[in-house]
Amino acid sequence: MTTKLYTLPLFLLLTCFFVVGCKKTAPPEPAAQVVSIDPSFLNVAKSLAYSYQLKATVANGSGSNQITWSSENPRIATVTASGLVMCIAAGETNIVATLSGGTAVAKCKVTVSDGDDYKYRLVLKDKGTSAYSISSPGEFLSARAIERRRKRNIPIDQSDLPISPDYIKAIQNVGGIIVAKSKWLNTVSINTSDELSIDKYKTLPFVKDVILVWEGKRSTGSLTKYVDAPQAGNNQTANGPLDYGTALNNISVSNGQALHDKGFRGAGIEIADIDAGFINLKTNPAFNNINIKGAKSFVYEQPDPYSTDDHGVWVTSCMAVNKPGFYVGTAPEASYWLLHTEDQTSEYPIEEDYWANAIEYADSAGVDIVNSSLSYTTGYYLPSARYKFEDMDGKTALASRAANMAFSKGIFIVCSAGNEQQWVGTPADSPNVLTVGSINKTFNIDSFSSWGITVDGRVKPDIVALGGGASVINNTGVQEPRSGTSYASPIICGLAACLWQAYPKLNNKELMDVIRKSADRYNNPIMPYGYGIANMQKAMDLAKVVSDSK
Repeated sequence: MTTKLYTLPLFLLLTCFFVVGCKKTAPPEPAAQVVSIDPSFLNVAKSLAYSYQLKATVANGSGSNQITWSSENPRIATVTASGLVMCIAAGETNIVATLSGGTAVAKCKVTVSDGDDYKYRLVLKDKGTSAYSISSPGEFLSARAIERRRKRNIPIDQSDLPISPDYIKAIQNVGGIIVAKSKWLNTVSINTSDELSIDKYKTLPFVKDVILVWEGKRSTGSLTKYVDAPQAGNNQTANGPLDYGTALNNISVSNGQALHDKGFRGAGIEIADIDAGFINLKTNPAFNNINIKGAKSFVYEQPDPYSTDDHGVWVTSCMAVNKPGFYVGTAPEASYWLLHTEDQTSEYPIEEDYWANAIEYADSAGVDIVNSSLSYTTGYYLPSARYKFEDMDGKTALASRAANMAFSKGIFIVCSAGNEQQWVGTPADSPNVLTVGSINKTFNIDSFSSWGITVDGRVKPDIVALGGGASVINNTGVQEPRSGTSYASPIICGLAACLWQAYPKLNNKELMDVIRKSADRYNNPIMPYGYGIANMQKAMDLAKVVSDSK
């Protein structure tokens, strides 16, 4: 058997030889470029420092001058072209170093923390669908509030209905704690530790605007719950002239004894004092027989109205104290609601939210008269929130708008003009507020008393009363002289209560008119006195004419 041999052609052999023999080894791939950041993370406290220098290093390639710096969330932290980080707000973000051409990237995680809380006012587009109906007002108004409306022929309408519970729930789901709300002004105010929650609130479809109204150190302790206990004091007075003690000048400057001598001492009238705190008032011996219907604090961090500040004590004493022979206020037989809205630790617009919340509460409780020895003008810590004269038109500032609504519900409001030697602030600028300036015992205007024609041409203050050297009771029950429009206001407020007791047919607008017309400069108003010093005997005469015509 023959074996066949197969051979490749010579040219194929040569080709294979050269292909195999000429193959070269490929050079190694260059090492990938790497960017690193030093430090690789930052945990910083915004309150301690605001800027940090980052350094980028590039391995296996270009220098750091080929790096582009950026922030994933500039709301939290920004970075300059040289890697200088500026911490803006609490939160977490990444600072990114990118090599030219995007060939390499590194990130530095930045956590910014602070010890602050923030309060935002949410302005709503509407109130939504309420859980209540105006056909069942007893579910959201007291019997006394309903009776005031009936007596003054004021309809219960949509403005009386609370904000939709669906809106409230949606706001709470975003986070934070609701610290104030206004059914009249369609606002809800939130306390939160998340500074950037403002972005989340703005996404709610029923929210029109979100405004920062407070910032400050976060409360580290738990807030003690306050449980109110009304005081049913025996505040009736004996028939005959009263011995006013050290409060005589408070009364006599405005001829208040003319009312008291006829037995009109505020009985049946409920007065709300919206003020700073009422420290230890319930244990103060000078106040142990006044009738306190209730006390409430609207200041989030200070839930006990009796735990802080003297101002409310001094102011309330001018009206309420009933100690014949020692001290008698201008409405010793009236009943009182003590409502705390002023945060004395700071000056922020949230106090107006508290004020609006408080006067709505007073309305719902059936209060007749409100005294407010508070004023807001140029003192806010937030420069953007400070009022200008042009804002004082009686309808722009939040507190003034709340006062206007309260007046439309039949409440009579008395407010101090302020002690800033300039145009009056809010809510004193409202046309529906009886604004009171300060005079001294010689009937001259006190230098501190604010005054001026409002931007829309109205006289403010409306009237003046004793505020310079007024007699007040301090937090230990001792009489002392103090000066300020803060005391002129409650002196008149108490007398207005007595006048309304005498002529209950008057509505709040008529009551304001007769008090203004009783003043000694009514026919020739002059700054800084406004219409001048009110005279309660003349006010009674004018009120009788109006009452008899009804």
